[in-house]
Amino acid sequence: MKPKYVKGSAMLLAVAGLMAVAGCGTNTGSNNASNSPAASTSSSGGGNKVVNITFWYGIGSNLSNDVQTMVQQFNASHPNIHVTATYQGSYSGGGPEQQKLLAALAAGNPPDIAQIEVNSMGVFANSGKLMDLTNFMNGSRVDKPSNFLNGMLVSTEWGGKYYGVPLNRSVPVLYYNKTLFAKAGIKNPPKTWDELASDAAKLTSGSGSSKVYGYGPLVDWWPFESMVWSSGSQILSSDGTKATFDTPELERVLGVQQSLVKNGDALVESGTNYWNLMTQDFINGKIAMDVDSIGSAASVQQGVGSKFQWGTAYVPGDKTLNVPPGGGDMAIMKGIPTDRVKAAEAFIEWWTSPAQTLEWSKMTGYLPVQKAAVNEASYQAYLKQNPQFKTALDELQYQKAAPASPHLLSVLQYAQQGLQGIFDEGKSIHSAMQQAVSQANSVLGG
Repeated sequence: MKPKYVKGSAMLLAVAGLMAVAGCGTNTGSNNASNSPAASTSSSGGGNKVVNITFWYGIGSNLSNDVQTMVQQFNASHPNIHVTATYQGSYSGGGPEQQKLLAALAAGNPPDIAQIEVNSMGVFANSGKLMDLTNFMNGSRVDKPSNFLNGMLVSTEWGGKYYGVPLNRSVPVLYYNKTLFAKAGIKNPPKTWDELASDAAKLTSGSGSSKVYGYGPLVDWWPFESMVWSSGSQILSSDGTKATFDTPELERVLGVQQSLVKNGDALVESGTNYWNLMTQDFINGKIAMDVDSIGSAASVQQGVGSKFQWGTAYVPGDKTLNVPPGGGDMAIMKGIPTDRVKAAEAFIEWWTSPAQTLEWSKMTGYLPVQKAAVNEASYQAYLKQNPQFKTALDELQYQKAAPASPHLLSVLQYAQQGLQGIFDEGKSIHSAMQQAVSQANSVLGG
């Protein structure tokens, strides 16, 4: 998961528009060749019909190149299907890809397949615009639910039905510079936020442009979910009608990190490219620790090279440890022609099969999604040579599903704004969280 934050108002308006269209009972997802971005079935030179399907995704930079590589491999091995994959901007944080998809669904002009960010599934599935994949998955040799790693399907269900199949899946992990740890006399990565604060102070050195900071906070709702749960708090009430994350326990966890910023022991990146900047800070040795997606591991490995030794560990906890699912799932749009449905299903099965999910994992750092893939001897050997990638697999036991609310994305966007106030502007944690909860409740009706 590599989000770029987009202000909540744009996403909220797009969601409201989609809900209005879904609620009025018109254009409930049926498409035809005249209004869909996917081209109609065409004939190849040899007389065999080629089914053309479109796939929108929202992971960019090197990851976009990796997606295109995978798609080219599929097209080369499936002469009767052609997938056109298009990067539509970031899929996370209510980003452009998700906004464009909401708009396309409302207009009745969506792609055939789209990448749905894990926290956004409720918005799209609740709209009635996604194809129910339950029968497909139950009858699939590849994508049978029992074939996936435990916890891998937590973001794909809505109302007891499956609407997505895991595409790129991750969990947050702690990246740490082993070379700097050894220099500071620190033997092991921190397990709690208090330990992280103590280590960060020891790891901070230098001044000016050569200063090394002990920690780089990721000012994003994704690790925020882990902080909420690990503090013993909850994002929403059990009935989903109220936001409940404005607790003293969470404020303590946020306070530990804000103090590091104020004391000069942590470096905060802001702006639309904050996540990538933070990852680069670690690669460049400017920060000694950060919480990042395991999906960044391949980029970190390539970027660090032989400059220093690095490792990954579980994200810090407080009272307990829970981590959110990250990444995205593939969904098929409701109402597309049968031949394109079958082509889309073939593409999804190919992508998620053990051979391809392993290739994708090694290429990017994202988790392989199938049990059979993880159990392969070649992959176990790979993990021994690259232990940084194993942390995420072990951490899956602590994965927790986000609240099943169609308003979750809006709630988290308000939390994001609160976090930006705390870390980017130094605002009061108590006031920022109270405001975020109040704004969230205006959407939830609480």
